[in-house]
Amino acid sequence: MKIDPRLHHYCQNITRGNLDAVVEMYKLLNFKVVYTPPTKDWIMVGQDEPRFAIQITQVDDKPIEDIENKRQTHIAFLSDDPQTTIDQVEEWAKSKGIEFRQGGWSSSELYFDLPDIFVNFVVEVMHTSIEEE
Repeated sequence: MKIDPRLHHYCQNITRGNLDAVVEMYKLLNFKVVYTPPTKDWIMVGQDEPRFAIQITQVDDKPIEDIENKRQTHIAFLSDDPQTTIDQVEEWAKSKGIEFRQGGWSSSELYFDLPDIFVNFVVEVMHTSIEEE
């Protein structure tokens, strides 16, 4: 069945100079680079399934500081062990000297932020059981 229109990509804003770091972070979440434009000021990463990409764009905006406001915009992932997934990102961030913070809406819906890099979003990691609800 052909779906028309179908989902293609989502764009995230990050602070300038951090594109390589965010691509490296997404590799921890099993993403690979799927497109690099000639200008190299943004990039697209994706997983094999589903066919959906995240466009990571460098901007000159300052990150939203208020986490209550910032976490209203997020991209969500499913994991059998959300805390372990987040711990891996935290360990990577600390090894790079990147500030990291985490929180959650519930024990099965967690999120993390790279507050100096992510301009207006956080990354949510939910337990796979959420699909059963």
